[in-house]
Amino acid sequence: MSITTPDFGSALTFMMQWGWMVLPFILFLAWRQLWLYFVRKRYADSVEWITLELKIPSVVERTPKAMEQVFAGLHGIRSFQNLKDTWVDGKHQLHLSMEIAGIGGTIHFFIRTPQQFRRVIESQIYSQYKDAEIAEVEDYFSRIPHGVPDERYDLWGTELVFTKDDAYPIRTYRFFEEPATEKKYLDPLAALMELLGELREGEQVIVQYLMKPTGDEWQHEGQRLVDKLIGKKSARNGGNNIMEQVYQFFYDMVAALFLGVAAKGSPEEKKEEKTPETLMQHLSPGMKDVVAALEESISKHGFAAGIRILYIARTEEFAKPNVIAVLGAFKQFSTYNLNGFKPNKKVTPSIDYLFVKTREYLRKRWLLDGARKRVFVRNPVILNTEELATVYHVPSVVLEVPMLPKIMAKKAEPPAGLPTI
Repeated sequence: MSITTPDFGSALTFMMQWGWMVLPFILFLAWRQLWLYFVRKRYADSVEWITLELKIPSVVERTPKAMEQVFAGLHGIRSFQNLKDTWVDGKHQLHLSMEIAGIGGTIHFFIRTPQQFRRVIESQIYSQYKDAEIAEVEDYFSRIPHGVPDERYDLWGTELVFTKDDAYPIRTYRFFEEPATEKKYLDPLAALMELLGELREGEQVIVQYLMKPTGDEWQHEGQRLVDKLIGKKSARNGGNNIMEQVYQFFYDMVAALFLGVAAKGSPEEKKEEKTPETLMQHLSPGMKDVVAALEESISKHGFAAGIRILYIARTEEFAKPNVIAVLGAFKQFSTYNLNGFKPNKKVTPSIDYLFVKTREYLRKRWLLDGARKRVFVRNPVILNTEELATVYHVPSVVLEVPMLPKIMAKKAEPPAGLPTI
């Protein structure tokens, strides 16, 4: 029996004669991406950005639940574009950056936002924190030299990503509450605040929470994950994964032809006992808790978000333990059966091979430039309003932060009947 070998010459001839027909499609796709990048950049450059500083009163008796309401209101900044907006004007969903900055031991809460979002941000914050003050200030990045890292300053940074799918929630502020009294409440930001308050002169830790509201696509993905975990019949029968359905089709065909197993729709199948709609009753208590957490997570508004961390210090003051402490402050939001944060290795300046110093230097410069311009992260995650309120909120009354600037006196309303000029 002779074995027919592939005729590579014929295949090469075919490609040379007809392969050019694919070229227009490739060029069109490349032009499409370049054009979209150009019009979006033009639109982004036309946006006026401002920096707001949030100053809090000396006593804050609100838990992160109040900040969750703020983020729920901020979901209203979501915009919708038609074809002209997208392909001609380059309009797209703008993001904002909620920031916590520790500068030489003093802690500041900043909001870097497009000017058009200022009123909605102020109204949402004042609705929950009536005694707070919001003022427009100079961008504090203007005081950071552009040449960092150099002989005087060193830098480390990263962007955080999830350890699991977006639908899995992190450990939120509700896990830190004591049911007996609010005074036993443990603030999730306590570890981070403690670190920022102990920074020395010449040290800075900046945490940026970049966010923009997203639609309900992630919730549909989360629901499919729930259906799969509980063994819902529609998920067991193939779900929406085309590759799985193709595999199942050929598996059933081979089984029917060669193994004598009854194919779908045969009389043997009809004799099988009816299976329940879901297998929820057979799940372990731990898995039931996971399913309940998933369902609650996808019931809230979601934001495409990214967390960027920078540590900048004078070369002689640079302390690597501060890096470990910052990452440790985010480890407390992780749970084994749900979700958690980890550094994105693709952007972290920690190189093990090939041009180590050069590549680390370039990553540091890229991180600082992205943080200065508030460039949205490459690998965003989905955080719902409760998760955002957990990682960014005004410290509560039970958390003493001595180096956090506070408002020491309340503003009083003018007396009634006061004559005006």
